[in-house]
Amino acid sequence: MLGQAREWRPTLLYGLAHFGKSLFWYSSEILFAYFLTELVGLASSQMGSVLAVGFLVSAAIDVAMGLGLRRRLAAPGAAGRLQLIGAILSSVALASVFAGALTPPDLRYVHAIVAGIGFRVAFALYDIPQNALMSLATLDEASRLRLASTRIFFSGLATLTVAAAVGPMVASSERGGGPTVLLATTAAFATIAIISAAFLARLMPVAAIPTAPSKPLSPWRPPAVFWLLMGLALITTIFTPAFSKLEPYFATYVLGSAGWGAAILSLMAIGILIGQPLWLRLCERARPPSVMIGAALLQIASLAAFWLVGARWPPAAALAALGFGLGNGGVGMIQWAAFSESVARHAPDRTGLAFGLFVASNKIGLAIGGALIATALAATDFRDADSPALVTLMTLIPGVGAALLILNGLVWLRSDRSLRR
Repeated sequence: MLGQAREWRPTLLYGLAHFGKSLFWYSSEILFAYFLTELVGLASSQMGSVLAVGFLVSAAIDVAMGLGLRRRLAAPGAAGRLQLIGAILSSVALASVFAGALTPPDLRYVHAIVAGIGFRVAFALYDIPQNALMSLATLDEASRLRLASTRIFFSGLATLTVAAAVGPMVASSERGGGPTVLLATTAAFATIAIISAAFLARLMPVAAIPTAPSKPLSPWRPPAVFWLLMGLALITTIFTPAFSKLEPYFATYVLGSAGWGAAILSLMAIGILIGQPLWLRLCERARPPSVMIGAALLQIASLAAFWLVGARWPPAAALAALGFGLGNGGVGMIQWAAFSESVARHAPDRTGLAFGLFVASNKIGLAIGGALIATALAATDFRDADSPALVTLMTLIPGVGAALLILNGLVWLRSDRSLRR
């Protein structure tokens, strides 16, 4: 049903539902760190612990849901209904997180931890069923590539939308209106998320939930590519998000311009958007690991350009962010398409568990990455406009990740060639 070349409507509806979900995801990815330190008033170390605890708890929940919902994640219709329930719960939970800036100061740290965990639990119920549809509702490798490309396109669109909130948030935070802006933005995002999830739920074919198997499943021995892709997920989530997470600080303390801050994030998101036809065409002519290596090299070149121009020439920095986003879009598309293909081939009866493990590895990576960023911020005077700390961190951390992606791609390419022989 999804990813068919001759019928794009179902695929676009999936993309819109992923757009709604990604609005929540990138709100947490791009805005949480800045929100917790600059609007809630937490120390950098407290911010790091809030993010790390939330992600680690979420990782455990992802695996538990993958196991516990195995029967419900065996059919597209049931998965569609679950992601709609998750959309509703995530809307309430995200509003609760941003309401933390309005609570008494002595309760804000505890509120941030509790509300953050609540959001991660709700989002897991939203995320895993929608991800599982990439294997449950597609027929072949080509359809999964098209669906992954559509998914990353709408992820870029969501990043662009969230980036538009950075400028008003930074500007209003100086006047004490940051929480109001975020709550109003959350209400708009929730409307989009719930409506798009409802359309996707209606689209999925109604199917009876399979009964429990009469005999235990045979032992699962995932292929080598499964573990390579799990490693890829860890690399991308530990290192790559540092650029966008640190960008609001860069806009506030280095550029001193909410407008240019929003422009840099927006062009990064546009790079993700416009690159999808290119990456899809390249994947039709070359193996995914080769294309991923090319995308990682583009990331490194763009980060080097961003480091060279820094705050001296914001238009050039924005163009460098465009190139970085272009590379991100290629890595993300290949990552999701390859994992969906691996699940469809090697674990069709364990779709929920496989995606639960994959998403959990993402959350563990994000927890490590959040702790890394918090440690780096605590060790530097990042609020000093003359300090090179923010530009260095924004380029060095993702650059290390891109180098590791290249190593992962070389191992994956060698493994792929051996299997083909």
